[in-house]
Amino acid sequence: METKHNFVELAEVQREQETLYCAGLDPHSMGNPEKNKAVYGSINCRPDLVDSYFELARQASFCGIGLQMDDRLGFATVMAQIESYLLNVIDILVEKCNIRVFKPQYGFYEQFGFMGSFLLMQVRNYIKHLEHKEGIRLICILDCKRGDIDTTQAAYFQGLIGNLYTDWGINYAPYDFDIINVTPYMGSDVMVLNNGKGQPGLGLKLMRQGKGIIGVNKTSNPSGPEYQELRAQEREGKTIQMCHVEDLYEITKYHGLEYDELSAIGLVVGSTHPCDGSIRKAFPSTTLLVPGFGAQGGKFSLIMPELIREGKWDGQGAIFSSSRGTLYPFEKKYGGSGEVKNLESDLVKAIQIFREKEEEAYSQPEVIDAGIIYPFKK
Repeated sequence: METKHNFVELAEVQREQETLYCAGLDPHSMGNPEKNKAVYGSINCRPDLVDSYFELARQASFCGIGLQMDDRLGFATVMAQIESYLLNVIDILVEKCNIRVFKPQYGFYEQFGFMGSFLLMQVRNYIKHLEHKEGIRLICILDCKRGDIDTTQAAYFQGLIGNLYTDWGINYAPYDFDIINVTPYMGSDVMVLNNGKGQPGLGLKLMRQGKGIIGVNKTSNPSGPEYQELRAQEREGKTIQMCHVEDLYEITKYHGLEYDELSAIGLVVGSTHPCDGSIRKAFPSTTLLVPGFGAQGGKFSLIMPELIREGKWDGQGAIFSSSRGTLYPFEKKYGGSGEVKNLESDLVKAIQIFREKEEEAYSQPEVIDAGIIYPFKK
């Protein structure tokens, strides 16, 4: 592959931020309106931001979406508060913690309907703004787990990581995420490697242009093994999960998708189920998106065997993602002070503790024996 793709840029950014940490940007409900207001309303939001969301609500009402007059201002205020809170967290992460990798989860924006789509665009555009303002590279991954037949999947790619110009004559990339993830169970269609006529499909084109695609593989949810660990007799009794790993490696090699020792295809591998290094052995150049740190109780020890063991990126090849621990570090269950007013200091402390535990994980004898090194020493 001749193009430097976003997984290579991600690896470089990780060295700049000196951690594999990825900040999840998922606006959870705190349980009820009063608690949500206490958290999201703790950040002063600009009046013009409320006005922008109110105008969206007003226009939606004209279209028959069903927002009553009394609901519009309340909805607009909630959305403005959430946006202000998210952007404040991003500022703290970039300016105080040197964190440069972010991952919003689409479902937490989709819950708000059309307002959520606007909010997601606002978050994505703000991260782009900070890139230009600070003169640094920031990586933004969308956790959306889309997976469908090739034509539908191409539409997902077009909107989330592509540009509308070729098909619609509009030079506009609606979201322009660097990397997204896809689910494999519709088959190889979800990668859109060809257009049905033997020509490169949109997924392949976008990867060759530098975008990254992650296949959902070994998930962090408790019930994941129910299907992922089933064995395929036609594939020598290998698990479905390992068949998928091997297939994506074959796609990488066949289409020449490696650059600088890394593939343009990644894998989701959760931190809550034990790994033994077999994924890395089967797909040496992949980058793993590793959810489950924080609220899900993921452990470094479970995922360390799957890190890269040699070459330029020894000790990397993974993205350690935490969402609730990132957005709500003040909560006592995440080690915080219990006061939302201490958001900044609690977040700075949480990132420092994460870095320390991460470095400690590399010092375990079995990790050292595997040839996995801590990649962030000066």
